[in-house]
Amino acid sequence: MRPFRKALPRTLSNALAQRSAPKARKLVMSLIRQQENPLTIQELYHLVQQRQTQNAASEPAIPSMRYLKRVVMEDLKNGDKVEKVYTKQILSEEELNRLKANMGKSSKKAHTLPTHVELWRWQLKTVTPEVPAPEKKVFGEEVGVGADWSHLNKRRQRARDEKVRKDVRWLRELETARKEEAAAP
Repeated sequence: MRPFRKALPRTLSNALAQRSAPKARKLVMSLIRQQENPLTIQELYHLVQQRQTQNAASEPAIPSMRYLKRVVMEDLKNGDKVEKVYTKQILSEEELNRLKANMGKSSKKAHTLPTHVELWRWQLKTVTPEVPAPEKKVFGEEVGVGADWSHLNKRRQRARDEKVRKDVRWLRELETARKEEAAAP
């Protein structure tokens, strides 16, 4: 029973469930794929607004910055489709001049201008294939080294360990004999 849910626009009804609409996810993924560099959330929202104004006949898939940031991007991040990356960007002379123009008189005196800006950007998640670690073969595995003897009682475990040690010594002797025979001819 959620009577208040009917009063909300259809685009915000998914925000209550904290699950983004498939249309919104598809739109964001297509915009991120088109870009070669990672995007800030503001740049992404600006691109979304441009795309939605082109398709003005339908309801907007992403009605607000908050919905994009808190619902759609979190959903994509949890789905391992996108990731947030930390970047440092060096400011150009034009950007520095724009900052100077926006600063007040007291701010200009008190602060030096930063040479770079630190940003969080969104990009497609890079998939790295997991390479399985090669299994190390234990010497004497065929005679019982590394086997689990816990099902035996203590007396039989000690006897089995002694037999395995004896068999490993025999294997080492056999291996040295094979090496000597291979080196002899």
